[in-house]
Amino acid sequence: MPVYQSDEYSTVLERIKREIEQQNIQMGPVLSEKDICTFEESHKIQLPEGYRRFLLEVGDGCDMFGGFDLLPLNANRQSQDYVSPFPFTEYVIEAEEPLSEELWRQIQQGTLELIDIGCGQTFQLIITGPCRGEVWSLCEMGTQPCCQRQDFLGWFERWLTAGDDVDYYAEFPY
Repeated sequence: MPVYQSDEYSTVLERIKREIEQQNIQMGPVLSEKDICTFEESHKIQLPEGYRRFLLEVGDGCDMFGGFDLLPLNANRQSQDYVSPFPFTEYVIEAEEPLSEELWRQIQQGTLELIDIGCGQTFQLIITGPCRGEVWSLCEMGTQPCCQRQDFLGWFERWLTAGDDVDYYAEFPY
């Protein structure tokens, strides 16, 4: 799935809603524009448009990945630096050792955690910087885009069509 353009969002969101209904996935309630603006203002950021539309039209969080949750927007999160730009455009791997504290801080800045799948691995929505809107995988060894670069809607749609068998790294060359 690609990084969608804003003129494609309505079509993509309709496909996602149909698939959610067919699979009987229980979504959290949709958020209001006020809810989203309050979050954005309190963190001094603006969420990527595709993710905002998802929250407004589809729902805020759900159960996915064999019981792991797509986190709601206001989930209890660690103190996060949402404002500083996510500085990377390509994968970052730090050999066989866990990331240094400085690099760990850098790869978390400007991101919003979407799901924690355990063992220190998460999926993050990049909310600032040159890859704004894309979903990347983060673990203690590094970070990388999820296969073909994709935004939140592409990432979520891929999960819907492949279920728990999705291989987010199938196209990743490393």
